[in-house]
Amino acid sequence: PPTAPPAGTPCPQRCRRAGTLQSNFCSSDFVLTGTVKSVSRGPPQEPGWAVVSILSLYKSGGLGVPQPTKGATLRLQLPCRLCPALKKGSSYVLMGLLGEDGGALLPPDAFVVPYRPQQQQVLGNLSKRPCRGTP
Repeated sequence: PPTAPPAGTPCPQRCRRAGTLQSNFCSSDFVLTGTVKSVSRGPPQEPGWAVVSILSLYKSGGLGVPQPTKGATLRLQLPCRLCPALKKGSSYVLMGLLGEDGGALLPPDAFVVPYRPQQQQVLGNLSKRPCRGTP
């Protein structure tokens, strides 16, 4: 049986992503595509941060994102410094949660995949459909 990590250890033993663009869209607070400008890992007991330049915003979920969104930068908190693994200069589809302070949070199990142009249409279609319950 899976054992929960001890308190204060926000990192799973292995970074893994579950589901698909479709299955994660509604359960995420925000969905965007963006290019990683910088990643700071910080000391082990503190969260890391990633600064992302937004390419497209598909679901803002209450994130205070400046207009126009394209090119705006967003700071994402990484409670686990290892997951998701983000590389500076790479572009990703990022699906995350809103933190208690209203900031953007990418938990270790957040759905993050390298961005490919063909995902744009899928995400655009998903953003037009209302989310209700589980699909």
